[in-house]
Amino acid sequence: MSVNGLPESVSTALSKLSKAQQDVLASAPDEMKPFLEAQMKMQKEQELGEWITKMMKGGHEKAMSILRNIGG
Repeated sequence: MSVNGLPESVSTALSKLSKAQQDVLASAPDEMKPFLEAQMKMQKEQELGEWITKMMKGGHEKAMSILRNIGG
């Protein structure tokens, strides 16, 4: 599964900063904004990776369950 294969709404939601994050970024000192924005984007990428991992694990577990049932 690739990021390109994700539904548009999921990839868009996970790639944009939330309203709360945007507010924090807007109120941060100018010298901290690039660091905070990079940190927030990295957190979003980590969340996306975790979501993909959970989806793939769920598919794998379903497939293994089917194979176990077939095998007896």
